[in-house]
Amino acid sequence: MTFSTIPLLDYSQSLSPSTKPDFLLSLRHAIVNVGFFYLVNHPIDSDVQQRLVKKTPELFDLPLEKKLEIEMINSKHFLGYSRLQAETTARKADYREQFDFATELPAPGPDEPLYHNIRGPNQWPDETAIPGFRQALEDYLAAIDPLADAFQILIAEALDLPPKALQPYFDVPSRHKMKLIKYPPPPQSTAEAATTQGVGPHKDSEFLTFLLQATPHPGLEVQNKAGEWVPAPPVAGSLVVNIGRALEAITGGVCTATTHRVSLAPQNFIDAQGSALGPRFSIPVFQGMSLDLSSENISLEIPAHIRDLVRDEKVRSDAEATFNSMFRGRIGEGTLIHRVTSHQDVGRRWYPEILAWALGEYEPK
Repeated sequence: MTFSTIPLLDYSQSLSPSTKPDFLLSLRHAIVNVGFFYLVNHPIDSDVQQRLVKKTPELFDLPLEKKLEIEMINSKHFLGYSRLQAETTARKADYREQFDFATELPAPGPDEPLYHNIRGPNQWPDETAIPGFRQALEDYLAAIDPLADAFQILIAEALDLPPKALQPYFDVPSRHKMKLIKYPPPPQSTAEAATTQGVGPHKDSEFLTFLLQATPHPGLEVQNKAGEWVPAPPVAGSLVVNIGRALEAITGGVCTATTHRVSLAPQNFIDAQGSALGPRFSIPVFQGMSLDLSSENISLEIPAHIRDLVRDEKVRSDAEATFNSMFRGRIGEGTLIHRVTSHQDVGRRWYPEILAWALGEYEPK
């Protein structure tokens, strides 16, 4: 059955033996049938969230020359600042400005596979220009980390797998990527606004995404199996959690990576009283799986009664195609190709041969 609303899960239910079974049933429904859910009563301290929310507009308000000091094109790890419309989704420029950060890790050694460059050190803004920013961001990532670890177990349990069944498929230490995104109000021209995407229809690549909608703007939309766009407006105190292609692939389509987009319709930038809301800010964190993961080291035995929940053959075939695409080598190889095609300026500088191959491989024939 298709869905018309995004389910809401209460994380506190997962902490009590008396309510955890109900939580796991709700989680199973969300990850199998929807691919998205709101998570309330999560353990991330509101002060930690609000410090990052407060610092985010300050970061974007820095003078352009300060932002360009950490422009992504300077990083072979795809970390740093991207100007407005520098990233593409579905071969079309996204009308957003953003900064990419990640779990702070050393650059890989010269003998490591090229795709290990997905990991590496961040480019941090000048501390004197925005005091306290790095601490606010690292505090938030540190708070996300145990929640992400908990969901490795909770998703396994929701699928009636052993609690630790998914843990071998993750790097230690955990690796998460964060985007700080600014969506400016859309162009004034009605015709131009109609063809402007905040971010185009896509599915996330990783295990799970934990999204903090930092401002009250609507605009996030999720596509159900009937092709209809279901709004996912901000819910106070919540994170929006969604499935990535990697989780869909390793579960053979049991877990659903759902297409979503951000609409820049002019009404999404006006409140109920008709006042302008200003820019929309969004803070997703993407929970990464092991870059070295490949089909030969995946041995999930999904119980038959769980597999039987998915009767949509298109979902099954999409999962198989995703699995073959992501795991014909290592997951890191697929991730690197995705980053190169999304950030083509970085690709041209650091990975020109991969970019040329990828554009040739995926051009419509």
